[in-house]
Amino acid sequence: MNPELVRYLVYLLAFVAALALADGLYSLWSSLNLQRKVKVSRRLRSLRADTPQEEAVSLLREVRLSDVPAVDRLLKRVPYFSHWHRRLEQAGLDMTVARFLAMQLALGLVTAVLLARFTPAHPLLVLGIAAVLGIGLPHLHVQQARTQRLKRFTELLPDTMDYIARSMRAGNPFTASLKNASGEMPEPIAGELRTCFEEMNFGVDLEQSLRHLGERNGSEELRYFITAVLIQRTTGGNLAEVLGRIAAVMRSRAAMVREVAAISAEMNYSAKVLIALPFAMALMLSVLNPSYLHVLIEHRIGLYLIGAQLGLMAMGWYVIRQMIHFRI
Repeated sequence: MNPELVRYLVYLLAFVAALALADGLYSLWSSLNLQRKVKVSRRLRSLRADTPQEEAVSLLREVRLSDVPAVDRLLKRVPYFSHWHRRLEQAGLDMTVARFLAMQLALGLVTAVLLARFTPAHPLLVLGIAAVLGIGLPHLHVQQARTQRLKRFTELLPDTMDYIARSMRAGNPFTASLKNASGEMPEPIAGELRTCFEEMNFGVDLEQSLRHLGERNGSEELRYFITAVLIQRTTGGNLAEVLGRIAAVMRSRAAMVREVAAISAEMNYSAKVLIALPFAMALMLSVLNPSYLHVLIEHRIGLYLIGAQLGLMAMGWYVIRQMIHFRI
């Protein structure tokens, strides 16, 4: 094996190990800092007993974008980072925005170093690829985790609404039914309902806590549940019956979504194959005949052709996605 490659791999592994060690030591320090936890618990009890409820709730719901106060204040000045905090929360990732940005930066730097060392690509092309991979791969990971979590939440929502409806028919009030559902239903819906119930315990109005639930989760189906509860709270009516009907509609909608996905599966996989084929061919040619693509990379016209091809591929991918995705 090439000694230079081995050395750079050792450097990369040492860098990753140092990051893991630093994160582990910080987590250990946080878990062992018992005195600070005791002070925080006492402070929360005093807030709940002695201060106005609205002030206590606002302190408990304070958003933290970084564990470092100075960095946290700096990131809060940019609305884009607050938006990413919401996306990380919806994806169920226990990660601050600052740590997410550090991960993107580290991935981009490692990619740039490896490309600059082992490929003859132009420096601007190296920086572009490193920026795309450093920003794109973590973004795709968060988007996939968020999509899976929302999908699981949507699957559990009809059963949760049926559970709340049965609990209310048994004579329990809505808040008690919500608490029971948070203890019986699986994650991720149990955690969201538990947070909503705890907000109401700290004095937040039912309408406001439900709106916080909708903003925090981002599920479109959840808005039907929130709207039904708020309308019943204003006008009256049999909320248990309404929740049962909405749950039935959600199940019918989910069945139609699965049917549309089955019909469009062939075109979806065809699009993925067509998009991946040029990259697979370029990788195969680079391995079998490394000098074959040098002309395309080293000349300016070749770089223009690569950019135009990537643009056309992105346009084709967008058109196909619009053809196979329907709003139901």
